[in-house]
Amino acid sequence: MSWIEKAQPTSFDDRPLPGLFFLDGDILARRIGRTWTAGQKYPMIAFPSGKECELWETSDPDAGAIVHIFGEIDLPFRDSRDRAYEQASEIAEACGYLTRKQGEDRLELWGHDTDEHVVVLYDTASGHMLDIQPIPDEARVPLRLPLLTEAIKKRLPALYANEELGLDAQALVKFFTPDAGWTWYASEFDGEDLFFGLVIGHEIELGYFSLSELESVRGPWGLPIERDRFFEPARLRDLQDQHCRERQE
Repeated sequence: MSWIEKAQPTSFDDRPLPGLFFLDGDILARRIGRTWTAGQKYPMIAFPSGKECELWETSDPDAGAIVHIFGEIDLPFRDSRDRAYEQASEIAEACGYLTRKQGEDRLELWGHDTDEHVVVLYDTASGHMLDIQPIPDEARVPLRLPLLTEAIKKRLPALYANEELGLDAQALVKFFTPDAGWTWYASEFDGEDLFFGLVIGHEIELGYFSLSELESVRGPWGLPIERDRFFEPARLRDLQDQHCRERQE
C-alpha cells in the first residue's frame, strides 16, 4: 500500500475494520520534514495489544484487507486461523521463518529479527484477526528451520514406491550437518519417521535413516542437523556421482 491523497476514497470506507486509522501525512511533513507526505494518508490498524500494522487494500472483499505483520508475512484480516496457517507456512518455507498453531485460535510466527515473533489471535466464529501480540525478547526461542514440513511430507513418495527406479529415483529433500560433513538425501518416507535415500558419511551408500535421529543428533560443535531449503530435487545417481568426484579431488 502506498500513501494516498486524503480526499481519495479507499476500500476501507464502506467496510471499516476495528482499529483502523490513517497516518496523517501533514503531521509527518511538519515533524520530520517529509514534505512529500503532505496532503496524504496511510492506512494502519491498531490491535488491542498495542501492535500497529500497515494495511494494504485487496481485490478480495471477503478478506477486508491485507495486514503486513513483519518481513514477508502479509495475511488477510478476515480469514480462519487454519487457512492463515497454510498461507503463512508457504511464506515461511520460502523465507526461512517458522510457524505453528496454538490451540484452536492462535498462530505463532517467527521471523529473523528480534521483533519478529508474534502470536496472532483469531475469532473462530466470525473468522478474522482479533489481536496480534508481540512476544518479548526474553521469551523468544532460537529460530530453526523445521527439518520436515507438511508440504514436503506430501511430496515424498512412500517407502518402496521407487524400488524399481533404484538410483534413478529423485531425492526431494537434503539434510546436512554444518559441522561434521554428513549429508542425507531422502527419496522416500513412511509418513511417520523413516526415510530411504542416499547417505553421505564415512561411506556413500543407499540406506534408511530416521527423522527422530536427525532431530536429536548434534555435531562435534554441538550444532543440529539442518535442512537445505535451497536444494533442488536431483537423481540419487547424480548426487552419488557428484560426491564421489568430490572425494577424489
